[in-house]
Amino acid sequence: MVLLALAACGSAPPRVHKPGEEYLKTIRIEGNVAIASEDLIPGLALERNALAERAIDDYQLQVDTQRIATAFQKLGFFQVDVKTRLEKKGDAATLVFTVVEGPRATVQVEMRGLPPEVPLEKARKLVKLADGAPFDYEAYDDAKASLHRAIEDAGYAHVDVEASVIADKTHAHAVLRYIIDSGPRCTFGEVTIEGADGMLRDAVVARLKFAPGQPYSESATDDTQSALYAVGLFSSVRVDADRDSAATVIKVKISVARGDLNELQLGFGGGVDPLTYFIRGKAVYTRRAFLTPLTTLTGDLRPEYAFATDTCGFGLSCAEFRGRALVRLTQQDLFLTDVKGDVELGYEYLTLEAYTRTGPRSSLGLTWPLIEHKLQLRVGWQYTYSLFTHVYIDPTTAASLGFGLDTPNAVAAYTGALVLDLRNKPIEPTRGLYAELRGAKGTAWAGGSFDYLEVAPEIRGFWTVLGTTAAARARVGRITGDVPVIERFFAGGTSSQRGFSPRRLSPMDPVTGLVIGGAALVETSFELRHALGSPGGIDLGGVVFLDGADVTDKVDEMDIGHLHWALGAGLRWISPIGPIGITLAYRLNRTGPGEPEAGSHWNPLLAVGEAF
Repeated sequence: MVLLALAACGSAPPRVHKPGEEYLKTIRIEGNVAIASEDLIPGLALERNALAERAIDDYQLQVDTQRIATAFQKLGFFQVDVKTRLEKKGDAATLVFTVVEGPRATVQVEMRGLPPEVPLEKARKLVKLADGAPFDYEAYDDAKASLHRAIEDAGYAHVDVEASVIADKTHAHAVLRYIIDSGPRCTFGEVTIEGADGMLRDAVVARLKFAPGQPYSESATDDTQSALYAVGLFSSVRVDADRDSAATVIKVKISVARGDLNELQLGFGGGVDPLTYFIRGKAVYTRRAFLTPLTTLTGDLRPEYAFATDTCGFGLSCAEFRGRALVRLTQQDLFLTDVKGDVELGYEYLTLEAYTRTGPRSSLGLTWPLIEHKLQLRVGWQYTYSLFTHVYIDPTTAASLGFGLDTPNAVAAYTGALVLDLRNKPIEPTRGLYAELRGAKGTAWAGGSFDYLEVAPEIRGFWTVLGTTAAARARVGRITGDVPVIERFFAGGTSSQRGFSPRRLSPMDPVTGLVIGGAALVETSFELRHALGSPGGIDLGGVVFLDGADVTDKVDEMDIGHLHWALGAGLRWISPIGPIGITLAYRLNRTGPGEPEAGSHWNPLLAVGEAF
C-alpha cells in the first residue's frame, strides 16, 4: 500500500494544452473479435502518446496499423484490413482503428527428410495443429524448435530444419512445410572435465547422462548441466558439445567452478503476534569443502527478543529472550550418488504461549532422490531434551500434558518422509501436484521417554486457466500414544487457517486461556490467484480464498464436518522475491464463547510469499 501511494504521488501532473493544439486523448479498436482490444492497445506506440496527451505521429500511426494487421495475420486472418479515422472533440482526438478480419485460414502440415529414428507420427505430434485446424503462428513457430530437438536427440548433431508457410489468401488456406536436413548420425566422443579433480571430479562423472559411443543427444547434455547445478557444489557449469565441424564423433567439454568456500549471511527483522512483539537477528556461516570436497559445515545463530503487547500476566515476563544455535554437517554423495547425509547439533531457548523451554537438540538424516528429484525419500533420527524454566498455564494442565518445572522431557523418534513434487516451479507454482507423507515413531529404543506415533500427510494441487490459478491444499496430522508437548499441533497464520493469528487455533488451558496445542489437526484451503495489472509500474495480484481447519486435544474428538471456516481476500505486490501483501479473512462460524479467539471475526495478516 505504501508503494501504491508513492506511485500515485510520483505520477506526472496533467499536461496543460495550448488553444488549438490537437492531441491524442484515447485509442479505440472496432470490428475485432479474435483479439481483444485490451490485448492490442498496450502494444501500440501511440498508446504512449495518448497517455501523455501528445500529438499523433504519422510514422507511428503507420507502424501501429501494420502491428494490428500482423497480429491478426499470425492467427491466420490473411485477408485482414485495418483502417483508421479520427474523432475530434475540441482539441482532443480519439484514434479509431477499424478491423475487418476476413476468414481465418486452415492448415495442412507437410514434412520432408525425417530420419528413420524419428517416425512421422511422433514428429507430427510436435506440431500442435491438426490438419484443417485454424492457423496459429506461435504453434507453427514453436514446432521448429521441437522438431530440431527431437532429431538431435536421435543422434543427428548437425540437423537443420527449414520451415515455411505457403499462404493462399484467396482460399484461406496455409501449408506448413518443414524441410529437414538431418546430416550424418553422430555419437558422443571424448569427455574432458575442467575445474574439478579427486572426489569433485568423481561427483561430476557420476552425474553424466551420456557416455562415449552412445548416440548424440542434446537433451543428455542439458540434463547433465542441470544435474551438476542441482548438486549445489558449483557456482557455474558449462557443458559444451563441439558441433562446429562436420565430425560424426562429438567431443564434450565440461567446465565447472566452485563458488566461495566461505559465506556469511546476516539479517534482522521483526513482527507482532497476539501476545508479543519481537525483533529477530540471523547469522549463518557456511564453510564448503570442510572435511572433503563434498562436505559442507553450516553454523546458524538466530537470537530473538520478545516483549509482551499487553500485560505480563500468567507469570509471563514483560521481556523474554528467545533463540537457537545450530551446527549442521552435510555430506553429498554419501554411499551413493545424490544421497545426502546430515548431522545436526543445537541448543534452543524458546518462549511459547504455555511455557519457556531450553535444552539441546540433535538429528541425523539421509535424503535419497528416487526419481530425478521428483520423488524423494528421507529417513532419520531426532532427539530433543527440554527443561521448562517457566510454565505459564495451570500446573494441573501442564502435568496432564507430561511437563512441568520439575518434569523435563526427552523426546526421541525415528523419522521418515516421502515427497512427490510435480509442480512446474517450487516458489510460485501455476500447475502441478505436490504430495508428502511425514511420520515419526517415538520410542525408548530411540532414546526418549515418550512412546508415540505421528503421521502427517499433505497434498497440494495447482491449475491455471485463462490467467487465473486455482490452488487447493489438504493436510491432516495425528499423534497417538504419549503425545509430547513439543510435538503438538497448532493452526492459524498466513500459511494455515487465515481467520486466526499464528498458532491461535488450538485447544486452550481452561484456567489461563493460553493455547496448548492438540494431537489432531485438519487443514484445508482453496484459493484463486490472478494478476491485476501494473498501475504505476507496480505489478499487482489478487487472491480470494476459503480456509477450513481445526485442532483438537485428542484424535477421536476431530469432526471434519464441523471445521472452523474463514473467507477472505488479499492484495499483493508481485515483487522480485515473490508476492508481498495484505490479506483480510472473515471467520464464518464458531466464534462464540469457548472457541479460540472467541468474538473475533476479522483477521488481517501481512503475507510474504504464497500461502502454499
